[in-house]
Order: sequence, then structure tokens, then C-alpha cells
Amino acid sequence: MAPATIAHIGDLRIRPAAREDMNRIADLVRSSAEWYRPIVDPDDMDEHEVPDEWAETNFRRREFYLGIADDEPVGTISLQTFGEWAYVGYVYLDVEHVGRGFGGKLLEFAAERASGRGLRGLSLIAHPEATWAKRAYLKFGFEIAESSKDDVLAWNDRCLQPYYEEGFELYLYPFE
Repeated sequence: MAPATIAHIGDLRIRPAAREDMNRIADLVRSSAEWYRPIVDPDDMDEHEVPDEWAETNFRRREFYLGIADDEPVGTISLQTFGEWAYVGYVYLDVEHVGRGFGGKLLEFAAERASGRGLRGLSLIAHPEATWAKRAYLKFGFEIAESSKDDVLAWNDRCLQPYYEEGFELYLYPFE
């Protein structure tokens, strides 16, 4: 039995991911791996190619949600809480569904979840040359908070150290 839907945002239905959804979520992440290959350090490509063990490790570590449109999984988002901030570790769309507003709807969902928990805002890291992602984050309202590796890693008691990828910047979306 599939987990219950917890949000409808326009034409996107969002529900918690079950363990059996993780292979489909891995496929969503992998769908854009080739976009990252020219810009991401080769040592960090596992975060985009997601090997088989990725699903089990990350299902235990994060809250994953699945975005569904027309009964088809089109995107995913993950959340973790670090102090007063929610960390968006993965927000990925199947490349065939990019540009339809689903990414913004997943971010809207994450903001509602984090705000409802009394958190201060959303955080994420992204590569500055991932222009498709950067454009979406800035359009949503994120601001670049830190660009240097030392500053990104020092933020919020070094909570992002296990997730950092070389060259990535810190983006914040504070709730007002």
C-alpha cells in the first residue's frame, strides 16, 4: 500500500516516500547525472549517479517525498533538520519534466513542512555552474549565503560537512 498523499500543490501530488520508492527516486536523481559530469568533481559524481547502496543509506538518513503528476513520479525532495534549519539534500526532477514548475512546487512543499515545524528556513548547497538549479533556487527566493568552501563547511556548526561537494555554494531561504 502506497503512503498517503500529504499535499496537493496545483497538479502535483506529494507523498512521503516508502523504502520501495527509493529505486525510482534513485532513477530521478540519475536522470540528470550527465548534466553534472562536466562541472562536478569526479570524486563527487556518486551523489548524482547514486550507486545501489545509496538508496538504503539515504532512506535512513533523510525524509524523502515523491512528487507525482498524472500518476507518474516526476520529482523528489528530501529534508533533514539541522538545528533551526531544514536542509534540502535532494530536489530532483526527471529531466523530461523540467520546466513545468514541479521543482518550485516541491520547494514550496518543503518550506511549508519546515515552517510548520517552527524552523528558521531552508538551506541547500548547489554548484554555481549548475545554472538550471541556481536559476530555480534564486527564482524561488533562496539567496547565496556562502561561496567559499571554508565558510560553507563552517555554517551551522559544520552540519553540512558530510554532504559537501567540491565547489558548492550555500543557499538559504529564511522564513520571515
